[in-house]
Amino acid sequence: MTFVHRIWHPAVAFGLMLVAAGVAAPVLASPLDVSIVDKTFQPATTTVNVGDTVTWTVTQAIADPHSVTAGKPGDTGTPLFDSGIKLQKNGDSYKFTFDKAGTYDYYCQVHPTVMTGVIQVLAPGQTPGTETPGATVGVTGGEGGEPIPPERKLLGAAILAVTLAVLFGAAALWRRMNPA
Repeated sequence: MTFVHRIWHPAVAFGLMLVAAGVAAPVLASPLDVSIVDKTFQPATTTVNVGDTVTWTVTQAIADPHSVTAGKPGDTGTPLFDSGIKLQKNGDSYKFTFDKAGTYDYYCQVHPTVMTGVIQVLAPGQTPGTETPGATVGVTGGEGGEPIPPERKLLGAAILAVTLAVLFGAAALWRRMNPA
């Protein structure tokens, strides 16, 4: 077997791993990103750690502007965070860094009945679904563990399939190059 034949198979396997990493990277980063799609926040519930910055980005614009405002519709007082009513075009975004553990409700001032969300901020060592006593803001009931969205399940299955194909391909290549 020539050198070109020997190097071709590992190069294909490496290329497949790069493609899998490219597909996985945006999804692995997405827990800190919330999309504003039409009149929804997607995902509506997000879990992050203390010190994380959440970015809300308009990804499917409509004619109406949006806001990202802490609290629940009808709350009085100054919200912990507020983007103002200026998120309208695709790509418009707002960022906020959470420095205290707790559960934070938020909503859109323009569409308060349909656009609501929750950010659960975990303290160091805390797991999703548990509350930090005395550190919650706008607690939604303490029920944690949102179901895994179907698009994440599909992506996870695709990554698993590519990984298995690469590993089995590498094993077959190894056996072929190193006969017993």
